[in-house]
Amino acid sequence: MLTLNPITRGILNGRHQHYPTPNIEPRPVDTETADETAVRMLRAYHSICYLRLVDESGAEVREYHRYEFSHSGSPLWDVHRRVVDADIAERLAARTA
Repeated sequence: MLTLNPITRGILNGRHQHYPTPNIEPRPVDTETADETAVRMLRAYHSICYLRLVDESGAEVREYHRYEFSHSGSPLWDVHRRVVDADIAERLAARTA
């Protein structure tokens, strides 16, 4: 099982640091859903600067930066579009029901 850890950048104790985002717990994810979960977390919580994906031993597998999902040349662009399209479809279905 993998875990997405939300990370924030900012001034903490008088120094610019990277630290776990307050009040947002790490999320366990499957390998297949890590990209989509990362997109959903970054869309929902603007205080997250990036997400660090780690395995069971705590070794970093990948980092998801916010900008990776917003550039059309990025390989994660398709994941972002798929998640956004699904959210729009859900909202439209809720309105017509």
